[in-house]
Amino acid sequence: MLVRYTGMSLKSQFYLYGFGFILTILGMMLTDMWLPMVVGSLILMGLLVESWIQIFHVVPLHQEVRALKKQVEKLQHHYQDEKNL
Repeated sequence: MLVRYTGMSLKSQFYLYGFGFILTILGMMLTDMWLPMVVGSLILMGLLVESWIQIFHVVPLHQEVRALKKQVEKLQHHYQDEKNL
C-alpha cells in the first residue's frame, strides 16, 4: 500500500499514525477545512491500518518462516550425517 518509513519501529509508527488520525478527526470537528482534513484522515487511516497489519500479521509470519527454515536446515544436516555413516 504505502511505503513505510524504516527509521522508526513499527509500534512507534502505529502510535504516531494513531495520534495523527485522532488529531485530524478532532480538527475536522473544530474547523471548516473539511477537504484537507478528510484527505489527511484517509491517508493516516491507511498508514495506521498498514502498520497494524505489519505488527500483528506480517512480522509473526516472518518469524515463523525463519524458525521453519532453521528446522529444515537442521533436518537436512542430520539426514546428510546419517547418509554419510
